Amino acid sequence: MTESNKPYHKILEELNGDDTLAFRQVYLNYWERLYIYAYNILENQKICEDLIQEIFLSFWKNRHKVEIENLKAYLYQSLRFQIFKHFRDQKTTLLNIEKFEQILKTNSIEESLDLDDLEASIHKHINELPRRCRDIFYLSRFENLSHKEIAEKFDISTRTVKNQITTALKHLRSQIKDASFFWILSLLFNL
Repeated sequence: MTESNKPYHKILEELNGDDTLAFRQVYLNYWERLYIYAYNILENQKICEDLIQEIFLSFWKNRHKVEIENLKAYLYQSLRFQIFKHFRDQKTTLLNIEKFEQILKTNSIEESLDLDDLEASIHKHINELPRRCRDIFYLSRFENLSHKEIAEKFDISTRTVKNQITTALKHLRSQIKDASFFWILSLLFNL
């Protein structure tokens, strides 16, 4: 079997043995596909290249720590994570929200995240919060008000605002059991 035709479980074994040629094979097989996927969403060459570089650095660095069952799914999931982080670190705009929805709709066959289920789950669990906590969380996470702005609106301290947001995030973390939903929540709400 030639190097390029090795089954991925064999390549993963070689990676665990610190085989840089196996890493190079993965890199060469996936770099362009990952770039195209990222570019279709971000439309920025430099950012896409940086994100993909980060994925492969992390992949190599964590090769002994992570069990990978599906290499393709792992790499695309890693890329989506990096794109979500990029959006989270930027000021959220309507365009970013549309692109975020595009990412969710373009998941691979192996993974299907349903945006409607995610939204319903988030809102269901947010609605379980006490009213004041829910209102503070909503203003913080959905209307992007600062802690100071929320504190002024409710005539409370910024510390109380922080405590209420922490309470809401703990509640969401404890209620969201689906790993995919929790992963997205952690990116959106800094869980």
